[in-house]
Amino acid sequence: MKCRILILVLALVALPLTSKGQAATDELVSKCALTAGDNTAYLKDFRVQLPKATADAAAPVYKANMYLMKNMKYRFSLCNSAEFKGELIVTIYDADKELISSFNKSTGKQYSSIDFFCNKTGLYTLWFAFSNGEQGSGVSVVSMIK
Repeated sequence: MKCRILILVLALVALPLTSKGQAATDELVSKCALTAGDNTAYLKDFRVQLPKATADAAAPVYKANMYLMKNMKYRFSLCNSAEFKGELIVTIYDADKELISSFNKSTGKQYSSIDFFCNKTGLYTLWFAFSNGEQGSGVSVVSMIK
């Protein structure tokens, strides 16, 4: 009986600690959804948290799949947590072909949102990473442009 009470007390003490991170992420999602613009409809969000890249390995990447429809225009808005240096980058692939990225490799410019006009209905792969392999936490909100 004492063991059950101790476990219950520990669980109640730990609960606010776990919900703090969730609340911060929810706030970042709301902020990011507002940056998409008035002419958009929210579809989905991706919450990304990655560690710093090690010297002997490639930068960590979070991959997700999303079904997109032909003749639709999508906006991918990116927002970063102020707690980390890394800035979120999204790259959209169709099979192994890179279609568009929020980071322009030739100029080194990074964009906080990108618009993508879908020419083919299908499953696309989204690669999320943080600039220069930095540790980061961020959100990408996918919206349909009306």
